[in-house]
Amino acid sequence: MGVSELVRAELARHDWTALSCACGDSAEHVPLLFETLLNAESPQDSFGYDLAGHVEDSCFIAECTGPAIGVILAALAGEVSPEVRSDFLETLMCAAYGTGYDDASPAARANDEYRAMFQEGFWLLMQAGLTGSAQDAATMAELCEYYDLGGQKSAHYQALLRERVRAKTKRRAARR
Repeated sequence: MGVSELVRAELARHDWTALSCACGDSAEHVPLLFETLLNAESPQDSFGYDLAGHVEDSCFIAECTGPAIGVILAALAGEVSPEVRSDFLETLMCAAYGTGYDDASPAARANDEYRAMFQEGFWLLMQAGLTGSAQDAATMAELCEYYDLGGQKSAHYQALLRERVRAKTKRRAARR
């Protein structure tokens, strides 16, 4: 899969050293996390590398969360492994429900910023939900509902995503 030029450009757009990370350090190591996850040829290659605890920690957002959302959306524009896609979508969901990283930057302002980013990436998110796992579809349906993404299209795509969850879950149960 690899790191696309779009992801490289989005990573380069931010001064990660100047941003705080949910782990308590600066976010200068976050680009390495993205590169490792995107370059992994198997889940074993990325063992121990996770955005959780860095981009967000139990839905507690950090300064690096907003820039990381941009990187995730850039990555979803290309090919990513199913495992990485699921991890990225889960990170987006945690960011949506996240609480602020300090009193001077309320979560409400961050949520408005994230909503705008998710709205810009609507088609990428729907593609990920409609082609991914049942969990991916459920995550995207929830995100779509939470932010009312897609305007008038929202109800239609939420229904499609939820139907995908039902169909994939039913298929999985039939195989057992």
